[in-house]
Amino acid sequence: MIASLLAAAAVSMASAPAQPAAPVLTPVKDATPQIAEAILSCMVKRDGGLTACSVQSETPAELGVGRAALSMASQFQVDLLGPDGKSRAGSFIDVPVRIRIR
Repeated sequence: MIASLLAAAAVSMASAPAQPAAPVLTPVKDATPQIAEAILSCMVKRDGGLTACSVQSETPAELGVGRAALSMASQFQVDLLGPDGKSRAGSFIDVPVRIRIR
């Protein structure tokens, strides 16, 4: 009889669900935003949109801000008239993109 009670207790203890571990919190040392920048070279379309963009530079390089800027470039619009009053359509311009990272 004692053996059957011990066996029943062992089975009920083994089938009990495990308690989830408490989350581990890691303190953040520096919450100062970081500025990442990419310079794109893009052709201006007739409607002021940008096309044929390429990354000319990016800092810091390891964050992939150039790739992020390229993915957004199709949504950018620029003024068709340059500072000299001539149309920019069909010409390449440099487009700085700054991203603040927290």
